[in-house]
Amino acid sequence: MSRYTTTPWRHPSDLLHVRSQLYPPTPTTPTTTSAQRHAITRIQAWKLRGNLPHAVESTALLVDALLHHHLPGTSSFSIRAVYSAAFTRFVTGFCDIGRNRERSLEPSSMLEIARQIGMPVEFVALRHEATHEELPGVKRLVDATHQALEWLWRVYWGRLEEVEREEGVGKEFRAEVVGLLKGFRKGRRDALRRGQGQGEQEGEVRGMRDGIVQRCGGSAVRVKTVAEALVDERLILPASREMGAPLDGAFLLWDDLLSNLANHLPGFRRMLLTSLLASIGAHTATNPAGDVQKEALSRWLLRALFEYDYADTEPHLQVQVMKWCCLHPGHWSEWIGREILQRHDSEPGFSEEWSEIFEASLLGGAITSRVPGEEVDEDTRMEEGLVNGKDTVDVEREIVEAQSWHRALTPMALPIGVVS
Repeated sequence: MSRYTTTPWRHPSDLLHVRSQLYPPTPTTPTTTSAQRHAITRIQAWKLRGNLPHAVESTALLVDALLHHHLPGTSSFSIRAVYSAAFTRFVTGFCDIGRNRERSLEPSSMLEIARQIGMPVEFVALRHEATHEELPGVKRLVDATHQALEWLWRVYWGRLEEVEREEGVGKEFRAEVVGLLKGFRKGRRDALRRGQGQGEQEGEVRGMRDGIVQRCGGSAVRVKTVAEALVDERLILPASREMGAPLDGAFLLWDDLLSNLANHLPGFRRMLLTSLLASIGAHTATNPAGDVQKEALSRWLLRALFEYDYADTEPHLQVQVMKWCCLHPGHWSEWIGREILQRHDSEPGFSEEWSEIFEASLLGGAITSRVPGEEVDEDTRMEEGLVNGKDTVDVEREIVEAQSWHRALTPMALPIGVVS
């Protein structure tokens, strides 16, 4: 199943038109000012629709601050406040995006994130000053705003046509890869039915591996496309399967190729795990505990994490998956986390480090305490086994849920700049 991105504009040409209004060839004319205000109003409408990129919102805020500066009768304090608010939100949003991508329990500092994304470190210093000290002077704020708009052009607006071309090539490459992988799956099935020899099967796997490696050509984007195609198109999942049924057939079909790709395509294993986690964590309208596909993807995740022999073992990937389980509480993240901890029982360091953090991250669990003032004869209840026709544990759960505080899943607030 393909992964779609929802945008607040109907067509890419709408975004390009707004760009031409925000970055006019001849600024400071009345016509230019009117066009910029129209673009800002349109971006405000896009903001209400959701999924507005932070680069677009930041550009509107910074341009609006420049326009506010030239309004008659505006005080110096008001001008400095508007510039500071726009600039602070611009810097904070991009740093929040970087931290959100890290998915780390100990996120990097704003200064480190700025270096990673190529943002001038002076921006972070000015943002700190505007937030925690006196508001900077008007001239410094105006100069910084113009520099910020130039940076936004380099990293976002100026690359729109380039991104469109890359996406077009990416779609063609994805379609080609999906076709190759489907052909490989059919060929492997036929070979297993015929009882083909091990040597012939290994030759087929090597041929497919070499073909994919050659087509990727060292491009991280193409490696990611291969990993996403395997997961999003459900190529590694059986066509029909019941909950709890073994995946031996799917493992037999794909194990050799996936382990080969992980050893010959840098970053493939990490991108495969990332794609699996994205699909497992995706929201579903139905009961997630009964989702057969998510259960199968969770088993594939553990397979890719533990069962293959890799040239580069990348032990930190297990830590990253545990962090994901802690930061995305849910049925399957809990199942994956418990499985990982269970497999590390013989490694006290890993279990001691993660057990308490993992348990604290869960949304619910076994009942750990009784309702205050409730006197219950435990021995009698355990001997009887049933209370009013219900299991003892079920009765306890009903009492706690009805009369005491318990955890509830609430929507998570997103940092500035991060879209859902």
